[in-house]
Amino acid sequence: MTGCLGYFDTLRGILLNYLLPRTILLSFIFSCFLPLNCVSALKAAPDDIARELTTLEATVIKGSDERYLLNLGSDNHIKKGSLWTLYSTGEQVIDPGTGKKLGALSVPLAVCKVIRVEKYFSEIIIKCFNEPCVIQSGITAHRFRDIKTTFQDIDGSSFRLYELIRTRLPGLDWQGYRKIENTVRTIPSSEEIVIAADKTNVTIWSGGEILAAYEKSHSTLPSSRASIGQPGLPVTEKTENTSIQKNIPGLSGGTPGLNTPLEVNNYTAVTSIDHPVISIGIMAPEGSETPYFIYLYNKTVVARTMDGTEKYHYNYKGFGDVINMSVGYNGLISLNIYIQNEGMKSRLLKFSPRGFTVLSKNINYFLEFPVTSENGMEVSLVGQNFTAEDFFDHGIFRLGVDDTGKIKQHGTINIPAGFNLPGSIFADLNGNGIQEFVFYNAGGKLVIYEGDKQKWKSPSQFVPVNSIMIDDIVNETNAPADLPLWPKPTLFQSGNLIFAVIPANYPGFWRVVSGGPKNGGIGILCPYDGTYTFRLLNTRFQGLVQSVCMYNNTLYIAVVEGNTFTGKGNTHILTLPIKNLKKSLK
Repeated sequence: MTGCLGYFDTLRGILLNYLLPRTILLSFIFSCFLPLNCVSALKAAPDDIARELTTLEATVIKGSDERYLLNLGSDNHIKKGSLWTLYSTGEQVIDPGTGKKLGALSVPLAVCKVIRVEKYFSEIIIKCFNEPCVIQSGITAHRFRDIKTTFQDIDGSSFRLYELIRTRLPGLDWQGYRKIENTVRTIPSSEEIVIAADKTNVTIWSGGEILAAYEKSHSTLPSSRASIGQPGLPVTEKTENTSIQKNIPGLSGGTPGLNTPLEVNNYTAVTSIDHPVISIGIMAPEGSETPYFIYLYNKTVVARTMDGTEKYHYNYKGFGDVINMSVGYNGLISLNIYIQNEGMKSRLLKFSPRGFTVLSKNINYFLEFPVTSENGMEVSLVGQNFTAEDFFDHGIFRLGVDDTGKIKQHGTINIPAGFNLPGSIFADLNGNGIQEFVFYNAGGKLVIYEGDKQKWKSPSQFVPVNSIMIDDIVNETNAPADLPLWPKPTLFQSGNLIFAVIPANYPGFWRVVSGGPKNGGIGILCPYDGTYTFRLLNTRFQGLVQSVCMYNNTLYIAVVEGNTFTGKGNTHILTLPIKNLKKSLK
């Protein structure tokens, strides 16, 4: 262990004095963990097991001699023994009322098992559900979907772990929970998944092979002090002066070291998305009372009902980078697109129960539906000029959408110097009748202005969820400028005061290594007696807090957990009743 500490002392010196490139820095860090005396045992948590059994899509290739392959291999972390279900295209499902094609009802044909793995492909053996079945090249295979799965509790200590894993993996064909008194273990069938757990160990079997084996972490063990709430929801465990809710995807135990953290519990896990999202919001479109999650990943905007029964997609097929999305009113969604050497070419979409419609293209603004309060400035859609000369200091316009979907200016907004539109708030927080602007300054600190007078500045810096480099298309010899993309906050009212819920992603060592925060939190910006305080909730999250939004007196929190180098990971949606926040502030 002394050797490891020596490595880290050297690493600090390198960071402070030489600023090595990230690739060299990463190699140096990883070398510290290679000696055996620096390696700790792998610990299991429900999220680890869920990631091991995550779904994946591949295509079947029919080879010679009736051999079958998948077009994925070790390069995509395919393992021997993994089980896949093969599906036919199926019949089209047509809405009898509208005649709209809703999609195809796929039919499971067979189950297959990986028996050999190469770098870019895997060999499989196939068992048809009904003989004979014809398997052709190009058919779709889904890993760990509709696969029979059993949880074996060797000594009766792991029922809570079973509940947590099952909620995270609804796509498996669960055969239930089995408590096994006899500790003699046999190799499971080659056509099923078995998760075997005792007091200290968890083993995942698939296709008669061991996919993973863990030592059980403390967070997966039941506690005698834990109290059960609603069936199937995670428990809350209380310790002295702290209320920390555990075993929810996206949450990790712990209290940040602030003087006055707000103690809040009763988080509920709503759903998980199997990739990191860039932006997220909630809306009930015109003509519908059904709320939809609206989220952006890569170049795709997705609208899905909260129960996942309906889903619509809009795919941007242009050459630009889709950097941000903002959810507005009446189904409107702004999509910010940056094209190198051309600037902003944003779009305005409209979502309805029939899907997405493009209202306007090639809008030369960074578009945002800013966070406003009822007694604040009446602002619907705002655009910020995107030129190297005045992006940060001028050119903030109030915009409107006419009946044809075209964008029109409705006047200039007088904003403070250095105003940055992403993550901003237009509201009268303290109820004095004067409009306030809340935004992040160039140094990453949250500031509050009334008119051109600064009223408050946060003592600590925050970290944006992303940033892009802006080319100066007027003077190409100038170096690109960095545009930080801040997470969107939300507001709630208590009495005559407006409180802002703000994602609090703080910089740290991992910021230098990966380019993004490893953990995030949530803070409440509180107006009190002519001044302001920022109080952090007592929960640390397993990744950055991408967005927060309000719907039906409930706070929705999007936590992105994943690897920023590869772009792979998960987004966890959690909820918290607003009444719990109001109670903690009293």
